[in-house]
Amino acid sequence: MRIILASKSWTRAEALKELGLEFETIASNFDEKSIRDKDPERLALKLSEEKSKAVNVKDALIISGDLFVVFNNRVYEKPKTKEEAFEMIKSFSNNSLEIVTAIAIRYNGKLRSAVETFKVQFRELSDSEIWEYIDEFPVIHCAAGFEGQGLVRFSIDHKDPTFHGISKKNILKLLNEFGVKYDKKNIK
Repeated sequence: MRIILASKSWTRAEALKELGLEFETIASNFDEKSIRDKDPERLALKLSEEKSKAVNVKDALIISGDLFVVFNNRVYEKPKTKEEAFEMIKSFSNNSLEIVTAIAIRYNGKLRSAVETFKVQFRELSDSEIWEYIDEFPVIHCAAGFEGQGLVRFSIDHKDPTFHGISKKNILKLLNEFGVKYDKKNIK
């Protein structure tokens, strides 16, 4: 079965690689700002679903996703600059936030999607460690300016509750629904 990741996200690509899936990448180029919703989970689902529809390839399993951070009732998407990333990450210092991650899988007109929200507690962060992180990682390509390594560095428990930015439970459930075989040895 031909599998297409409808995303430029290197973290989602890494998740599919760890599952042992052979896939190609075709960016959806869907205008994410064209859809708004006050409910973060509904927004993540809608965006994931529309991204999968934007890559219209017959007889291919299309996988897409979306992720953002919710803090103080505000949805944080990708920062435009490193300075904006700094301000975002600094505001999370010593605070609790939510990571909303959705995935959609489409195959020949059949669409399934799922969303999950994870709560994360950031420890107190210094300006210098935030800048060190920003200089090391492509923060303007990540929701709220951080990805899994940022969660490992910045959270109190030093863990990333996601599987490379995807709900492990949801991706496995959806792959099973479509009968996709994957490598179980990397699933922890």
